[in-house]
Amino acid sequence: MSRAGSRSQSEPSTESLAEALSALCAEVGIPFEEMLHTIEVALAVAYARAFNPPGQVTVRLDTKTGALDVRSRVVSPDGTSVEQELPSEDFKRMAAQTAKHAVLRHIHDLERDKVLRDVAEHRGELATGIVDRIEAGIVYIDLGRAEGVMPPEEQIPGEVLHPGRPVLVVILEPQHNRRQAQVRVSRAGRAFVHRLLEAEVPEIKAGTVQVRAIAREPGLRTKIAVSSSQQNLDPVGACVGPKGVRHRAILSELASEHVDIVPWSEDPEAFVAAALGPAKAEKVSIDRVTRTATVLVPRGQLSLAIGRDGQNARLAAKLTGYRIDIKPSESEPVGEASTPAE
Repeated sequence: MSRAGSRSQSEPSTESLAEALSALCAEVGIPFEEMLHTIEVALAVAYARAFNPPGQVTVRLDTKTGALDVRSRVVSPDGTSVEQELPSEDFKRMAAQTAKHAVLRHIHDLERDKVLRDVAEHRGELATGIVDRIEAGIVYIDLGRAEGVMPPEEQIPGEVLHPGRPVLVVILEPQHNRRQAQVRVSRAGRAFVHRLLEAEVPEIKAGTVQVRAIAREPGLRTKIAVSSSQQNLDPVGACVGPKGVRHRAILSELASEHVDIVPWSEDPEAFVAAALGPAKAEKVSIDRVTRTATVLVPRGQLSLAIGRDGQNARLAAKLTGYRIDIKPSESEPVGEASTPAE
């Protein structure tokens, strides 16, 4: 269908583009009217920028002849509007180039948006990419159709990544970037450890072993609580694997980070005691009103229960959701430690 008002005859370059528009739309799967609208908007913006006429500029492209109909609509102070035809003779060559750029940009934007929709469907999943570059502390990763962006807070502290080397990440959310499809990725989040464990332990994917809670201080230590839906299946043993092979595979991806896997329990006393491992708790008392757990441990294991800089107790509190007070089992109140849940 022809769309025209008062037209000027177009140059052959514009006419050729108009004739090829239908074929191009069919090839890339874009509706004809959508592409035509994109071109006309781009032409109107280009015309207004080049000639600065008064009012709002609109451009109509006759798809049969390639002719342009350029008009402006001026609204007067009393609210009435006047539409007038604008000359397009001097705009011909620019129009062809502008239309070409508009088509290419629109196709690029559609491809980018499609990639971002595909990426969004894989949120929370692991992906392998190649480190492309590191700029201002941000790691950019080639994930194929999209670029992964890993800011400092999503990186494992102390870990050094090198351009050209493969890296495993977990996909977070798409990021807005007009030039290309970008997605935020992470190695520091709890989801990264969860997906690593899931990849190594088939019982988790099968649903017979469940990850109940994860507490992590990336680069230092992680605690994972697991349970089983089968009575005779040891969830911790399943995650550790024969001769520790599954546990070692997770550790190899996390470099120097320690990973403790403990049994989850509905009994808070048992859960808190397990969460403080490798220390052995002699007694756990729970105050459910204040959500405080008072734990007695042998004096010789007090430092082990608390951990360096309070790390073990702090992660146990995060894992269980209880404030944890650690005391020596002897009567002397020496070396007590209190760690709030976060």
